[in-house]
Amino acid sequence: RTDNPDTAFVPDEIVDRFCLLGPPQAHIEKLKALRDLGVDQFALYAMHDAREEVIDAYGQQVIPALH
Repeated sequence: RTDNPDTAFVPDEIVDRFCLLGPPQAHIEKLKALRDLGVDQFALYAMHDAREEVIDAYGQQVIPALH
């Protein structure tokens, strides 16, 4: 959650390496780069305050851009 006080245990390096942040285009670019490296499976964990918006964006913008 955005107001969770227990996020300090996750270093910025982990967030940068394993998380997708920002607008849909940023997700698309990172997922394409990972796909180019051979990654062929992705998992979406919507464990934050904007679950529905992110799931909608993936369905409408991100997934179609990866096909």
